[in-house]
Order: sequence, then structure tokens, then C-alpha cells
Amino acid sequence: MACEYPKPPENQSIWAEARALEASIRAIRRAQGKKNPEDFPPRSPECLAAMNEFVRDVCRALEIDPDTLGDADDDADDLYGAGAAG
Repeated sequence: MACEYPKPPENQSIWAEARALEASIRAIRRAQGKKNPEDFPPRSPECLAAMNEFVRDVCRALEIDPDTLGDADDDADDLYGAGAAG
């Protein structure tokens, strides 16, 4: 993609895991015959659609419901959810 990468976080192992997940999903998408965002011109409708599909694939790998991302009524103080306490 035509963008400048952000500085890696202090915790290098998390950064490495995130990059490995990204690379895995890109390879899986390619094997399935799907396009990745970098296959299209930046900011084109096709690129944006591929980005949305890519995010959905990342969410699927992390077992996150992508339809709940960005909900206004999310409780930002409850990082791990109500059930995380056991």
C-alpha cells in the first residue's frame, strides 16, 4: 500500500505477531484467488472494498465480530469485556 508505516510499538513481540498475522492473511487471500488492497490504486473504490474484506478476514482470524467494531455504545473502560473476570 502507498502509505508510511507507523513506528513499531515498544513491545516488539506484539508487533512481530501482528505482522505475521497480516502476512498470513495476505497469503491465504491470494491462495483463495482474492485480491489484497495493494493490488488496486490507493483510495480507489476497489482498494477500499478490498480493505474492508481484509479487515473482515483479520476479524475472523481473531474471532471478532466485525459488525460490532466502532459501536458508539462500547464501554472503553472495560477493555476485556464483562466476562473476562471469570
